[in-house]
Amino acid sequence: MADPMPKAQVNQIASTVSVVSAVSFPNAATAAGIGVENLAVVPAEGTVQAATPNLLAAPKTIIVSRASRAGERSVLPGCSGIPTTTGASNGQLPESSLCTLWDSDHRLRADAAVSLAKLNIAYKQEFGNDICLTDSYRTLSEQYAVRASKPTLSAVPGTSEHGWGLAVDLCDGVNTGTGARFQWLADNASSYGWENPDWAKSGGGGPYEPWHWEYAAGQ
Repeated sequence: MADPMPKAQVNQIASTVSVVSAVSFPNAATAAGIGVENLAVVPAEGTVQAATPNLLAAPKTIIVSRASRAGERSVLPGCSGIPTTTGASNGQLPESSLCTLWDSDHRLRADAAVSLAKLNIAYKQEFGNDICLTDSYRTLSEQYAVRASKPTLSAVPGTSEHGWGLAVDLCDGVNTGTGARFQWLADNASSYGWENPDWAKSGGGGPYEPWHWEYAAGQ
């Protein structure tokens, strides 16, 4: 009988491996003005380890964590996000301090506008449409007009948060104080600095105004 065939030497690996250093490339500076660097979409499923709890406003929420000028412009084009109201009076803010929202009929102080625009991105991902607005910044003359027509539902002219560009009145069901849209804002708006103030809640000591939301972070 012939001698058996020798075993095949398959996939033998040398005991020593030569490691070649990776080719290094020069660092390229990030181009300015392209968009928000820290813009991320939190997936509907799965866990995001790096995001802090206060940024996880809701599943599928866009998080904008760095308040750079270039970043803010990408969230709300043409708005720096930097308020310039030093020395200004309620209802008489300089035009330079105000930014127009996605609804061109409404404006807010720059920082409040950018923050609300961020909240609106998350809201639109959740419900498929923008936050519905009925009121925002009011000039002093507009405050007098509202006071005359709604004396029990408006602040004394010159004292309203609307006059500082830090308040909005909402619609599309939010104004009822019930339903999915109101509850979503109640759960998530504070992560962006916005709230339905205590006085405006049922039994809060003021008129019940579930539609009234203020940028508490800017007060």
